[in-house]
Amino acid sequence: MNMRNALLLFKDLAICLLIAGCGGGSTTGIAPAGPAQTTVTGVASKGIIKGGTVKIYAPAASGDIGGKILLATTSTDNSGRFSAAIGSYKGMVLLEVSGSLVYTNEATGIKESIGEAAPLRAVVVIDNAGDAEAVTLSPLSELATRKALSGSFLTENSIRSANTLLSNLFQFDIIAVQPVEPAIPAINAATQGQRDYTIALAAIAKLAASAGSLSAVLDSFSSDLAATSRLSAGTAIGFRNAAAAFLSDSAHNQTGMTALSRALSDVGNYTGVLYLATQGGASAPIGSIQMTLVLPAGVTIKKGADGEAMVAVSGAADKAAATGKNYIEPDTLILAIISSPGFALGEFAAITYIAEPGVIPVASDFKVTYSKVTGFDGTNDFDLAYTIAPVLR
Repeated sequence: MNMRNALLLFKDLAICLLIAGCGGGSTTGIAPAGPAQTTVTGVASKGIIKGGTVKIYAPAASGDIGGKILLATTSTDNSGRFSAAIGSYKGMVLLEVSGSLVYTNEATGIKESIGEAAPLRAVVVIDNAGDAEAVTLSPLSELATRKALSGSFLTENSIRSANTLLSNLFQFDIIAVQPVEPAIPAINAATQGQRDYTIALAAIAKLAASAGSLSAVLDSFSSDLAATSRLSAGTAIGFRNAAAAFLSDSAHNQTGMTALSRALSDVGNYTGVLYLATQGGASAPIGSIQMTLVLPAGVTIKKGADGEAMVAVSGAADKAAATGKNYIEPDTLILAIISSPGFALGEFAAITYIAEPGVIPVASDFKVTYSKVTGFDGTNDFDLAYTIAPVLR
């Protein structure tokens, strides 16, 4: 065999080895993994926005939406749904939806538009490249966007805080829950959260019909949120009345629903957590605490699904052997904790409370009217010179 033929044979053998195809056998190659692809999906509703244009932006590196960068443009289908891939992007995202004659006003039955100059917006934070982020675009997400903005600047913390606040006040997750068409087939197939969101948007439509425009309603709500991070009593009552008015409007209410849910009746209520902590200088372990707490007017303890007051041992006492609680509605909690071998100074209980609209309690509004803190040294019990302090954070 001459040199040329030997080289050709070597080349053929190398090719066979690379494709593993010489003897009739075969194998499937695995291509190198590319960058993770982030997707943004969701629903746009004021009611359901059909054929609307959704634009997805990244703020400038400083968080300034004045320098926003377009990542993708997509449109909504007949269910208000949209989906777009935005490469391997992660971080803050601003979404906008607009369009001509894209939704039916629940209060009037008239087709209406959302101008490109004043779109409905939502802001979220995508934690990881490759995440699938679900987002609802609505008047409530617009309120959260306004709350998150400081001038034209966003931060991750302000986005998370604003979305959490609006979800707290409206009793459902305004970003994750997806409203549906306000009609019987869609309502019957929906979760309770979706039904509540759908009726909440109809209530806003009722308010807008009375105020003259949606922007006037959003401005009014935003004013409350900017001033106190709450809805005023007047705003909450107005919302609830509008929701009830829609449900009783047989000409336009096509949902089959006629009564406000518990969540919609509670819109404007704020759910918070009060922590109780011991303060003092003694070093002995705490064996027991007995105390009475009086809540301020307009504040009650939230009840769980089991109907029990939501009071839990926490912090230093989270391994406490036994607890007893007696909630005397609306304002008095008697609490006892017994522990062996005891627990240290610091936080010992967490109380989930509900504040009515317009009521913004501070820690000093919660009064400890009686307390007895007992320690032990292995042989004797004795009173400890501790005080109990309510803490809000």
